Amino acid sequence: MTAAAQVHRTREKVQEEYGEQKWPAMLELIGREIEAEPDAGLARTLYRCAASWWRRPAGGWDPLSPRDFVVDGATVKLPLGGAYGAAQTIILDAVADATEADTDLVIEMGSGWGWHILTAFTTGGPRDATYVAAEYTEAGRDCAARLAQLDEHLKFQAIRFDYHEPSFAGLPKARHAVVFSAHSIEQIPHVKPALFEAICSVAERVTVVQFEPVGWQVGPEHDGRGTSSSYADAHDYTRNYVPALREAEAAGTVVIDSIVVDVFGINPSNSTTALKWRKA
Repeated sequence: MTAAAQVHRTREKVQEEYGEQKWPAMLELIGREIEAEPDAGLARTLYRCAASWWRRPAGGWDPLSPRDFVVDGATVKLPLGGAYGAAQTIILDAVADATEADTDLVIEMGSGWGWHILTAFTTGGPRDATYVAAEYTEAGRDCAARLAQLDEHLKFQAIRFDYHEPSFAGLPKARHAVVFSAHSIEQIPHVKPALFEAICSVAERVTVVQFEPVGWQVGPEHDGRGTSSSYADAHDYTRNYVPALREAEAAGTVVIDSIVVDVFGINPSNSTTALKWRKA
C-alpha cells in the first residue's frame, strides 16, 4: 500500500469519523455537563467540555507531563493542556485582531462541535455580531447549537457547510465579516476556486484568518518537521490550498496579507501555518 492510499478523505470518511463518532460523543458529554450544573452558563460549560479532550485520567493523564509542541518552527516541550490552551489563544487573538468596529458576522468554517466559535464570543468578541458555526456534520451543529442556548445574549446560527460545494446561503447581510478556520480545510484534499468566491460573498468586506497545516506548500519543505507532502499524502490532507489561494489573488478575488509558517503545532508532524487574507 502506498502512502497516498492509506486514507481517502471523502465526505463519507469525514461523516464516519466526526458525524458518527466524535461529535455524537461530545453531544452526550454536553448533555451530561448541563444536567450536572444547569445554571453554569455558556463559558463554564464550554470550558469543562473542551478540557475533556486533553484530560484523560483513565489513561494515566499527568497534567504536568511535557510533550512535543511546535513554536515558531521549533519543537519545545509543553504539557498537553498548555499546548491546547496556547493554540486556541493564538487563534482567538487573530480573530479578535481581525474584527473592526462594524464587524457584524463572525464565521468559523468547519467548526466541529463549536469550541472556537463559541469561545470567540465568551472571551469578548463583538457583542452584537452574529456568530456562525458552519459545519458539515449534523452532530457538530447540534453540539454548538445546544451550547449556544446557554447564553441569551448570543446571536448564533449553525448552518450546514460543505467545502466541496461551499455556500453560506441564509446568513444575514453584513457590512464586515471575519471568517476563520482551524484545521478544517485540511480535510479537503483539493479546494476549488468556488471556495474563495463563497467566502467573499458573505459581506461587503471580508477578513479571513486561517490556521491550517499547509506550511510545506509555502516552501521550502523540511522533512520530518512541521508539515510535509508525505504526511499530507498519507492522511489525504489538502495538497493545493496555498497555490489555490495565490491563484485567487492573481485573479483579483482576494488580497493575501500574510502567511506565517509553523506558528504552532500540537502535532509536530502536522503543525499549523497562519494565513491572513481579505476580499479584494
